[in-house]
Amino acid sequence: MVHTGMKLERASLVDQAVEQLRAEIVDGVLPPGTSLPEGAISEKFGIARPTVREVLLRLQNDGLVQRQGRGQSLAVTRIDREQVRDIYIARIHLEVAGARSYDTATDRAREAIDKSLDELETSIKGSDTMEQIRRDSECHTAVVALTGSKRLVAVHTQVLMEARLASVTTGGIDRSATLDNHRDFVGLLKAGEIEAATRQLQYRLNSALDRVLQNLRS
Repeated sequence: MVHTGMKLERASLVDQAVEQLRAEIVDGVLPPGTSLPEGAISEKFGIARPTVREVLLRLQNDGLVQRQGRGQSLAVTRIDREQVRDIYIARIHLEVAGARSYDTATDRAREAIDKSLDELETSIKGSDTMEQIRRDSECHTAVVALTGSKRLVAVHTQVLMEARLASVTTGGIDRSATLDNHRDFVGLLKAGEIEAATRQLQYRLNSALDRVLQNLRS
């Protein structure tokens, strides 16, 4: 007899542990290189080691953790300079595709751009740097959502997780410049200046890449 309730309960435990560890990794609470031994994770969440292995496998599939060496425990992924460059190449292509879809996007998708900008502005008035980074990321993902493709949004979300791994130790975001740049970008889209908006977006992302590379440890 299949005990469906037990399976759902275990799945819930795995999901909760994955979400908490994922948040701690991308928010910098667990910085790149932090070891994640099964015993420590088991004790932290009060879950059995087989469940811990499922959790770590999920995070490994997301690219957030990696094996340190044969026989060693998994650790939070370190992203090198070449990987950072590749991440930003992907971001530029995805976000430019979104910007160029603005005129054909749904009203709901365009409204989401405005909402994400409002939420970024609210976060910047506070002092929570990680919240600001999250809201900034949501602004960029809302741009990709203009394409109407859930798959592209999913890919972009994954790419941003990897980008945040590289950026959590580089001082966060420039509050005033970030908000002003987003406002200018959205203003260009609304004015029908799509190519000007894409050039501005590309410039911002290339500048962000240079900043991350400059601060990223070799």
